[in-house]
Amino acid sequence: MNLNNLKSIFKTPEIEFLCLEEDWQVIPPPIPAKKFIPDWYKALPMKLGDKGLTSSTIKRCNPFLDALSLGWIIPSAADVSFTSNEDCSRITYRWNFNKTMIEEHNPAQITSPKSPNPLMPKRPLKYMNYWFIKPSPGYSVLFVPPLNRVDPRLTFFSGFVDSDKYFERVNFPFVFSEPNFSGIIPAGTPLVQAIPIQRSSIIKENTIRPATPAEVKENELLRRKRASHESVYRDSLVEKK
Repeated sequence: MNLNNLKSIFKTPEIEFLCLEEDWQVIPPPIPAKKFIPDWYKALPMKLGDKGLTSSTIKRCNPFLDALSLGWIIPSAADVSFTSNEDCSRITYRWNFNKTMIEEHNPAQITSPKSPNPLMPKRPLKYMNYWFIKPSPGYSVLFVPPLNRVDPRLTFFSGFVDSDKYFERVNFPFVFSEPNFSGIIPAGTPLVQAIPIQRSSIIKENTIRPATPAEVKENELLRRKRASHESVYRDSLVEKK
């Protein structure tokens, strides 16, 4: 094995976001999701007014925060003006940016007469993305709507792309979901959350069985610990991501 192969084995996995020179410092860059925490979440207190043992808010819920913090947020490259009708079956849009921001899909691509898609009659659209996304070899990227950040206007579809092999910009299909809307979705608005996943770590096998007595005992012990200290998961079990 040569030196270059050894370096690639021990190199820390990373993800690169690349744009054309003409877009550099023009379009908003991807941002680590942990730096894109919603204002409503930041404003939450840890405890409700009575400060009792059962008055914790979701701000003390590590699983919620960990989901918020995974991966990177890909923002909109430019301002886009949208107008929708009463059932979002008719959407108009425009922008001043010198590149296409929205394209359309044929509605037949997402529904079937035998099994109608519940999203219909909303029109399938596509936000154009101007970042190439290049993870380390062996990594794919899961694209999902921003986790725990509900945007009533935009409903994005999820996708899982072998981006280490597919050096192309991935665009983001969605439907516009807010009826009777008229306004601008500004540049920098979170569109999707990009989460790199190592393909070799994906679990493909499963076992379905009743819990053993030892496992039931383990669960009972954990419940007792939780009863004695409300933050046992947060303080003792969570690993730093």
